[in-house]
Amino acid sequence: MPISLKTLIDRREVNTRVMALLQQRAVAAIYEVREKGETGTLDERSFVFSDDFRTMEIYPVGDTSADERQIVAAFGEVLMNAVIASPNHPKRLIKIARDCTNGEIRDLDLRMERRLSDTIYIPLIAIILTLLLLLFYLSH
Repeated sequence: MPISLKTLIDRREVNTRVMALLQQRAVAAIYEVREKGETGTLDERSFVFSDDFRTMEIYPVGDTSADERQIVAAFGEVLMNAVIASPNHPKRLIKIARDCTNGEIRDLDLRMERRLSDTIYIPLIAIILTLLLLLFYLSH
């Protein structure tokens, strides 16, 4: 049975998979909904996850159409509430959420993409360093 982000936040059950979907899928889903011409704004009830947390859908709430700035600010509030309810509180996501609510972010795609690439490079660098140390150890 699908579950909303609001329910997950209320229960303090925001897990790493939910956070990954909010980072990877949310922005694209927001733009897809806007392209369909659906009206409304976003809140925690708008983000609905499948039982296995593999997919996420967005359902805007309300009848009033929101402009781009309002959508970005609403996403910032949702992201901040999710980060607060998650077991870890990534400082980068907190900054993105604050920037969204303060109106400092204009290109949400770029910020989230940079966040995702940062998370990919750190483990990759760690693996390369480990392999180099192993090679050095085996050669002596």
